[in-house]
Amino acid sequence: MNSTPPSAPQTLLASALLSMKRAMGFALLFSFAINMLSLLMPIYSLQVFDRVFATRSVDTLIALTAVVLVGYMFYGLLFAVRAAVIARVVEWMERTVAPKLLRLSIIFAAETGQALAGQHQRDLLTVKNFISGAAPTLMDVPWSLIFLLVIYMINPLLGFLGVLGIIILATSALINEYATRKALLRASEKNVESALVADALGRHSEAIQAMGMGTDIVDRWQEDAARGLALQDIAQQRSAIVTGISRSLRMLLQMAVVGIGAYLALQNELTAGGLVASSILVARAMAPFEGTIQLWRQFTGARDAYHRLHLLATHVGHAQGDTALPPPAGQLLVENLYVAIGKAAPILRGVTLQLNPGESLGVIGPSAAGKSTLAKALVGLYNPQHGTVRLDGADMYSWSREDAGPHIGYLPQQVELFAGTIKQNIGRMRPDIRDEDVIAAAQRAGVHQMVLQLPKGYDTEYKPGNTVLSPGQRQRIGLARALFGNPRFIVLDEPNSNLDGDGERALMMALQYMKEAHITTVVVAHRPSILGTVDKVLMLRGGMVEILGTRDDVLQRYSASGVRRLQDAQGDQA
Repeated sequence: MNSTPPSAPQTLLASALLSMKRAMGFALLFSFAINMLSLLMPIYSLQVFDRVFATRSVDTLIALTAVVLVGYMFYGLLFAVRAAVIARVVEWMERTVAPKLLRLSIIFAAETGQALAGQHQRDLLTVKNFISGAAPTLMDVPWSLIFLLVIYMINPLLGFLGVLGIIILATSALINEYATRKALLRASEKNVESALVADALGRHSEAIQAMGMGTDIVDRWQEDAARGLALQDIAQQRSAIVTGISRSLRMLLQMAVVGIGAYLALQNELTAGGLVASSILVARAMAPFEGTIQLWRQFTGARDAYHRLHLLATHVGHAQGDTALPPPAGQLLVENLYVAIGKAAPILRGVTLQLNPGESLGVIGPSAAGKSTLAKALVGLYNPQHGTVRLDGADMYSWSREDAGPHIGYLPQQVELFAGTIKQNIGRMRPDIRDEDVIAAAQRAGVHQMVLQLPKGYDTEYKPGNTVLSPGQRQRIGLARALFGNPRFIVLDEPNSNLDGDGERALMMALQYMKEAHITTVVVAHRPSILGTVDKVLMLRGGMVEILGTRDDVLQRYSASGVRRLQDAQGDQA
């Protein structure tokens, strides 16, 4: 039984955070320097009120002002450097993490059927926006203790008031978390679901428009989206109440510092400069904590996005080795295969079969028998719950995709091409494809003449969603892609589902080529009409092997059982 390696999450998240650690450490160090320079204004005010006014010395005022001006020049420089460091971290995430994330999303979609690549990229954007927007405020929080220490040195009572203010703001942040966490989490889930539904509606736009379903579909989507908006509104209202109360308390504490400071000054226990400096320092010490409360929604959004990305990294992870295996001859061995998607019951149960190099197998059976699931498992898309699929002894799921891919051809049931030229699509989007290899694959698939009739031939640009190619043409080009290079194992999932007469004839010629080239081939067919060239036939029913044998024997038994079922059904109706 295969299992996801425990180190899978390290691939994307933990390693990225560790790589960011040094840069964010420098940013934190710059934050320390910035906060130290923030003391210039209260110290300047203290010295002006207590020394310049007392001595009436213009020279002292000029010297103090010059020092502060130089200090603020460094303040601006350090602020810009910190912003640049954080911007570089975000840029690094975009260049390094985003491609790995897209790769994981592709694997996740192949294994689960859930196309969430767009949502995963939006989650990464949420995390990046939090780092670039909220990180500076959060980095200022630890250094607030220094401002409290300076206030305490000016007057212990005022220092106590500053500590009380920070405790109140920190408590407000915790209350805000408790009051909004569940609502924000559920709202986030609803928003993600709403976005996925909207993406799906865009993919089904033709059917919606043709049958006049637009208004009803949008109204239903709006009803579902409204539930997420209601939860979000609840969280915002609670957060607004907590934020309003905390802001009022902060203003009252600042007023208390000024009022008590004035009283102490009247009692000659505090100078006028100390009063002004303390009021500035208290506001500066509490500002990061108040900013944290205001940024709480961003924090919860980033936390939920991080959690989803962590789950993605935990779910996906091939136990791939680094050793490059030799090209396979095409020996296929499937042993007691059980495959389930998620936590559902197994779709395939105990499938066992064997193909020698160059042999071909047709897979037939009723709808929902597990034919497409078997096709995906054979090319290594599913991690079996039990059993293995081996090609020349190598576990297909554990075999590195980049290493195994050139030796495998696969035509899925739903064929979609990629943004690029027809040549690039047939050549599997490789940057170093040769024209002769692309043309050879097209000729084997019988699509060479069809491609030449396109507006720019092999250089015709294709973009997902356009109407340059019909579904049948896309399927035929997908067949050419499966035949590109020198694959020794090819799996075709209902390769004639969208083909016309010319396409059917080209497919039969391609199947004959695979047989003559001794390519191990598996053809999934809803109808047995294209199985004329296969050596063996497997009939699945309910995810289990019902019949497995030579083509003529199985098709004869399949036809006889079909006639008997038809006669039984007619007898029941009578």
